[in-house]
Amino acid sequence: MPENKLTRLLITFILLLTTSITFGQGFQISGTVQSAAQQEAIPYVNIGVKKKNIGTATRPDGSFKINLKEENRQDTLTFSAIGYNELSLPVSSILSDHSTHFELTEKTTALREVVISSKASKIKKIGTTSRNPFLYGSAETVHSEDISELGKFINLNNKTSEILSATVYLRSIKLDSATFRINLYKNTAGMPGERLVEKSIIRRLPLTQGWVTVPLEQYGLVVDEDFFLGIEYLPDYSKHEKYIFTYGAALGGSFYSRKASLGDWEKGVGGRLAAYVTVRQ
Repeated sequence: MPENKLTRLLITFILLLTTSITFGQGFQISGTVQSAAQQEAIPYVNIGVKKKNIGTATRPDGSFKINLKEENRQDTLTFSAIGYNELSLPVSSILSDHSTHFELTEKTTALREVVISSKASKIKKIGTTSRNPFLYGSAETVHSEDISELGKFINLNNKTSEILSATVYLRSIKLDSATFRINLYKNTAGMPGERLVEKSIIRRLPLTQGWVTVPLEQYGLVVDEDFFLGIEYLPDYSKHEKYIFTYGAALGGSFYSRKASLGDWEKGVGGRLAAYVTVRQ
């Protein structure tokens, strides 16, 4: 082979190798999230790049780490926690300022009083109360800081309702239990939208029983509109399992899910999540 041709091949190979390394490079942002007023750590803050399905959540001590790609340098990192105003910062400014400490301000909301008449009130189960034993889905994470959230549409038929509990079918052959957060989202054009109530409902749930019920009466959740019930798996940084748990389903209808904090919700058809709420109407 002529020397000049061999030289060109070597240069081409080196350029290709350099290009692949450049595209494969990334960086990490880490730090802690605290409340601006109390200067206390805020656990399980959702952190992510909206519309990019990149996200994580803070640990119980308020610390976090998130891995980003070079292409994310021009994006915005958003911090969202129940009871606090969202904080959005350009990734480039976080890097240039070497920021590792992030503070959230408390949200002030005017509570709208909703009253349920004590006369002839009824207890109802709304949602999917049974499941097909041959139909289920699996919650998958790639990294130990990933969340996984399931959504269930709850149709109240415009009746004012007090949410007494939420029930969902969860199983795992790898974990005895895991930490979940119960969220209520507004119905926005048939998809989960903004949070409907600012209540932090975090529970360690067993993954060996199947049907699991979370009591909610103590939170005073009274709503008068249709909403989405969110079952959010919160990461356990001490261990990483690719397939964390399975969830029950029934044939027909739609199901909703997302795999990253502040990520886009996806809608599937052909099955619906085995989950329901018990309400007083």
